[in-house]
Amino acid sequence: MSLDGLVVPTATLFAEDGALDPGKNAKFARGLSEARVDHLFVLGSLGEFPSVTDEERSRLVEVVVESAAGKTDVYVGCGAPSTRQAVRYAEEAESAGAAAVVAVPPYYLHPPLSAVERYYRAIRAAVTLPLLAYNIPSLVGYALPPRLVHRLARDGVLAGVKDTSGSLESVVSFLADAPSSFAVFPGDDALAGESIARGAAGAVMGIANIVPKLCVELVAAARGGRRERAEELQKLVDALVEISRAGPFPSTDKFLAAELRGQEVGYRAPYDPLSEEERAAVVERLNPYRERLAPFLTK
Repeated sequence: MSLDGLVVPTATLFAEDGALDPGKNAKFARGLSEARVDHLFVLGSLGEFPSVTDEERSRLVEVVVESAAGKTDVYVGCGAPSTRQAVRYAEEAESAGAAAVVAVPPYYLHPPLSAVERYYRAIRAAVTLPLLAYNIPSLVGYALPPRLVHRLARDGVLAGVKDTSGSLESVVSFLADAPSSFAVFPGDDALAGESIARGAAGAVMGIANIVPKLCVELVAAARGGRRERAEELQKLVDALVEISRAGPFPSTDKFLAAELRGQEVGYRAPYDPLSEEERAAVVERLNPYRERLAPFLTK
């Protein structure tokens, strides 16, 4: 298994009554696999992981691992407010057949960095899977310092990092002075191409839920050094990012997956379906790009 390429932070899909819908999630995972994405990342932010119960987590991971096909494997989010929870989630992910685990640091209450270090070391000691840190200061409330991340990498604790800071400078700081085998993934779609050009192993792209083939080609072009093509595709991705921001996250991403790919989706409160006004605003922004997106939406 390689820690590189396109990682898709998959949406979690629910039934009309808000219950987890295994069938929808299985079909969604198969569709992304058929588009030849490299990795599915279950239970990330776009996957609404704080809203999923422990029992549902196990079922969701099982379904996605079983449904991933071809070269596509599955990363599982295991971050939690407590070390005990995170360790248990990581152990369950390994038992279910995950290829790697991704851990946001403890959130809501902010422990000292010494405790954060012990948190990652405890997860590493519990599983044999590659462990990636997840830097997302806007939601966690604090940033992971590159110095700490690199020390844990040199000690064999961390295999990589997903950096969703919104800053190219932050991505570069994780690339600088990192061990040679350490994998850095930008978590902001708009930074995908340039981050790979700077040395990132790949990219985590939420837009791939909506137009996976576009993101597959962008990452391949960037990794292959075809800069002009990568820049062309990045502009289209950037337009989709702006379209998705016309409505609330993550519901708008689900709406767009249904609108453009015909995917059956589903919502759980408080992340409800878009209102009529929100749908209209999203579609108004989307319409000028439909022709350009069409080649990436064919079977």
